Amino acid sequence: MARQKTITIEGVDYQLQSASFSWYTNLTDLYIRPASGRKNTAKYADALIRGCVIAPAEVAKRGLKFFDDQDDIATPSELVREIENFLSERAEPGGSAEKSTA
Repeated sequence: MARQKTITIEGVDYQLQSASFSWYTNLTDLYIRPASGRKNTAKYADALIRGCVIAPAEVAKRGLKFFDDQDDIATPSELVREIENFLSERAEPGGSAEKSTA
């Protein structure tokens, strides 16, 4: 079972679900270290949000578009940092993760 964690950003709870190492490394190879040498941070952030956020459902479904429609730059930036931190955490015995607030 995938690890899950709930974080809070600006009063909104986001439920995160872990991804496999191969999924994450493929994602970084595609958008952060592509063969073309051109980093595409927006596509990386969008894929990371869509791949790891499971709630709120609208954020999970729409990714960056959800925040673009609100002219919100700060929240997705913080959300991406939180997702990256979560993915790099070691799983606790039993696969649980603590709830945190930001």
